[in-house]
Amino acid sequence: MAENLTIARPYAKAAFDSAVEHNALDQWQNMLQALALACKDDGILLFLKNASSPSAASDSLLKLLDGILDEYGQNFVRVLGENARFEVLPEIYDEFLKLRKEHDKVLSVVLTSARPIGESEVSALKDKLSAKYGCSVSLSFQIDPSIVGGAILQIGDKVIDASVKTSIKNLSSTLI
Repeated sequence: MAENLTIARPYAKAAFDSAVEHNALDQWQNMLQALALACKDDGILLFLKNASSPSAASDSLLKLLDGILDEYGQNFVRVLGENARFEVLPEIYDEFLKLRKEHDKVLSVVLTSARPIGESEVSALKDKLSAKYGCSVSLSFQIDPSIVGGAILQIGDKVIDASVKTSIKNLSSTLI
């Protein structure tokens, strides 16, 4: 859904800028998470789409999340309602989280290995990545026995593939 992502980015940026300006990153994150969860529900989304007017849809969502949204969050909902953009709220939330990680200087890393990794190895990897990129590291793991050995690191958009499977594939293509 690349189109939803394209639509979501400016809204996420606006929400993020407001959150930074008002020193309310946690509050905005919580509000957007609640909105995203509500709009992931097909029944709620259908109800909002079939509302008699954009303001009726916004009012319904505001009533549903009464007490969760502050004044800025309520205005954000009204803008989304006027533009019929409730269906992109999950993507807005995801983009907000990316902007927050950038702001907080947190690097997301995915480590894929054929076997579980020991705590000392994980700690050493986090320390090296933190030193290299000058930020804290959020490391998640995946086990994939098909890579045979070695590991694959995904650091943002960059992939470092040091798996045995890829090495054998590369060797095979070189020999042919």
